[in-house]
Amino acid sequence: MVEYAIIALAALAIILLVLSFFAKDELKPLEEQIDQLAVSLAQETYQMKKRLQVIEEELLIPERRRPPRRGPFSDTERRIFFLHKQGFPLEEIAQETGLTVAEVERIVRRLLR
Repeated sequence: MVEYAIIALAALAIILLVLSFFAKDELKPLEEQIDQLAVSLAQETYQMKKRLQVIEEELLIPERRRPPRRGPFSDTERRIFFLHKQGFPLEEIAQETGLTVAEVERIVRRLLR
């Protein structure tokens, strides 16, 4: 009797195994949708970063083209102050403006007084 039960269970297992190959995978469309959303999100993020980069460049370029202003601060000093307020380190500001780090630091201290 036990032999018949084991044979029946083995036959049932084989039948279920064969049926599992022909059964429709219900998660497959959902996985494809998630993949498509991930790709579209990555594309949108890339486009947003590019747009932001263009906008940042547009904001910085007009400052270079403007005629020199008469006032208490030069264009270079205003640019240093702007970059410092944006959170750029002094080394990067010095590299961007062509000044030494000590000069940039002195200008920032003077502007923040």
